[in-house]
Amino acid sequence: MTTSIIHRRDFLKAACTGAALLAAGCRPGLSEPAGWTESTVAPEDIRMRVLRIAILAPNPHNAQPWSVVFTGDSGMSLFVDQSRLLPLIDPAARQVHIGQGAFLELLEMAARQFGYRATVVYFPDREYSNSVLENRPVASISLYPDSRAEPDPLFAQISRRVSNKARFERNRVISQADAEALCSAPGTGSRAENDSSQTIGWWMTQRESELHALAAMCKGAMAVEASSPERNRETAEWFRFSAGELAEKRDGFGIEQSGVTGVREWIAETFLLNRQRAADPNGSFARGAVNLAGAQASTASAFAALIGTANTRLEQVLIGRAYCRVHLAAARLGLAMQPLSQLLEEYPEMDPLQRRLKQMLNISAEQTVQMLFRLGYAKPTPHTPRRDVRSLIRPGVAS
Repeated sequence: MTTSIIHRRDFLKAACTGAALLAAGCRPGLSEPAGWTESTVAPEDIRMRVLRIAILAPNPHNAQPWSVVFTGDSGMSLFVDQSRLLPLIDPAARQVHIGQGAFLELLEMAARQFGYRATVVYFPDREYSNSVLENRPVASISLYPDSRAEPDPLFAQISRRVSNKARFERNRVISQADAEALCSAPGTGSRAENDSSQTIGWWMTQRESELHALAAMCKGAMAVEASSPERNRETAEWFRFSAGELAEKRDGFGIEQSGVTGVREWIAETFLLNRQRAADPNGSFARGAVNLAGAQASTASAFAALIGTANTRLEQVLIGRAYCRVHLAAARLGLAMQPLSQLLEEYPEMDPLQRRLKQMLNISAEQTVQMLFRLGYAKPTPHTPRRDVRSLIRPGVAS
């Protein structure tokens, strides 16, 4: 069978709504970490109900950088939690704002599932530039009952979606039909409040030469990130060096999420991984990260990207909503998916690789590759845990 290829430059409208509650239970053979299977008793406040779903959204390093202020009887404002940033690997907070969009996507899906409508207004106190992070709400949300609210067809995939960091099966081709379904996924929700002028570009390839070239770039990007002791130290702050630490912190990510389990996991946690030594670019933590990135990328059946034209804060949020829908669509198709963030990190050392990436995608220097991810087939890996949803809520309204 020959490798198929899709090169789509269609600029899809960033449709972003939905509806969902976690109807599906635990995935077969996997125990679920904190936050995914909490009490089945539904809280009376609809805001708490939808937040239980929204917190399951994908986000960089599972830092869960979300903060919510309740307003009135059924409203809330979403802020970036500035205590949960990644200033060295995400200096412009671009990835963090993409995570805000994913959160809003699941929130709106949950509202619909519960028979509510969520009205989202982005940056109600003025949108700030893409080079600063101001203490202003990313969005204000109003919830009200609506008997006509229709559940989102991607709802059931929320409990199945996982950023799979394991090695994928080699030499399996994604069908043309499945590739087209992924391409259309960002546009299958209903229209959000003020995104009518926003467009998102889609690119996907299964061409062997491009798979090899992108795999090499992804490994090279991880090597660039790991060459800095300061960046290694920041990553290590979110890496959980044991299952116990992961369960206690309820954020970050561990070795099990990379598909390493059993005896291998115990050896790595006991003898190889150490937070104090993680900063060393020549140490086992950094070298292991580079080798793992290469192994991951080299097993991709396909790479895909979401491309923006403006790189505004609003675009970043809408990209997050679109990415979330693509990831849910991949889960419905039985595809494993992992975002590859290193190549998109914004500091000078990464510029040469980013220029090569834009040349491959045939886009201009002014456009922004907002999300890059690999697709393929793999056994599911465990979810990363989530915090107690009550920890997202802060009192008062920030100025």
